[in-house]
Amino acid sequence: MLLKQLLQRPTTSSKLLVCDPFREQDPEELVKEVIGLANAEVDGPRYILFGINAGAMESGGIVGIAESAMADLKRAHRLLSTLIEPVLHLAFIYDRINGKLVGALEIDGCDDGPYVVGQDFSEKLSRGQSWIREDRVLRAVDPADLTQINPPKAAEKPTKAAEKPVITVGFNDDLDCKLLEMPVPDTSDPPFAQDKRKVKQPLNLKKAIKDTICTVTTQILRLGRAPKHDPVVESDEYGTDTQTDLFRETGILFDNAENHYYFEEKALKLNLTVCNKGTEGIEGVSIELGFPRLPDFDVADQLYFSPFDKRPSYEVKNQGYPVVEHRDGAILVRSSLGALAPDRPEPAFRCALRLAVGPRMMGRKVAILYKLRGQSEQSLGKGRLKIKFVKESV
Repeated sequence: MLLKQLLQRPTTSSKLLVCDPFREQDPEELVKEVIGLANAEVDGPRYILFGINAGAMESGGIVGIAESAMADLKRAHRLLSTLIEPVLHLAFIYDRINGKLVGALEIDGCDDGPYVVGQDFSEKLSRGQSWIREDRVLRAVDPADLTQINPPKAAEKPTKAAEKPVITVGFNDDLDCKLLEMPVPDTSDPPFAQDKRKVKQPLNLKKAIKDTICTVTTQILRLGRAPKHDPVVESDEYGTDTQTDLFRETGILFDNAENHYYFEEKALKLNLTVCNKGTEGIEGVSIELGFPRLPDFDVADQLYFSPFDKRPSYEVKNQGYPVVEHRDGAILVRSSLGALAPDRPEPAFRCALRLAVGPRMMGRKVAILYKLRGQSEQSLGKGRLKIKFVKESV
């Protein structure tokens, strides 16, 4: 439905770019266009359309794109989220219209500009560059122009009651820490690595069962499945159905063990401290963090306990892990802080956030955009923190 509505709009403007369907755009061009649209002085989300001939919208304007090109576009838009600062909300949507594949890149959450290239990428893109789209024109923005993007609106002189509270945010228990160094853990020895390869890629189901059915893991599973009234069975002969069930349960156990390894045992634990620097208490405070989507980097969406941990589910849920949402272009983390008393530092999360970090993150920095809200979604401030991933000390 959204794509069909976009097709009814005018051609390229400050909110909508219609890409030439007969020319492939390189990543550098896409970065420039996304930054230009994000910096445009318009309200609401902006879009880049693919598979549309802008010169013939009403008469055969739907050209379509190939399935392979769609996959390339999805990969390209993931790259965009790593090259642009601050964090943008990017989502790729697509549909078949008149039998042809059409796609659009949605750029939302453009309230924290100006947006710039976050790191050196190629000869065409270097850190700090920026652009703005003005109707059909994309132009480079000079540093002096950055303050003109999204200028503050003229308003009456705020009264004392209208002043926003001052809230400070820092890493862990240090309010002054805005750049945190974290060691990249050694994840080279995940549990059940050899057995899992047999389970995940069996050339022959019967052979895979035969290879894994007598392992310690499956013996544990088998003992757990045995009815209490059955006598002790010394034979290892089981029916095909039983063996197949054990095989499948083994695969689930391996998955659970792997999740526990990466998202708990080897995960980096992260928390923030929030402090109300005002003189009065603030009710109904919440915080939202935005992490970029990067290779070898993820945020656990729940607590992953060992598959051998027999604690009841209610006990696990009562740990108070924050809400984590994975989007195409970003990972959002939300937590309710409740009331903030004056000058009393409070942790942002009851249970520390779990970060899964792989070796390709060594030496890289991750920018974390945070927003604070009060009652009725009142804005209480925003800012940026950074994590640098370093070599784990021996």
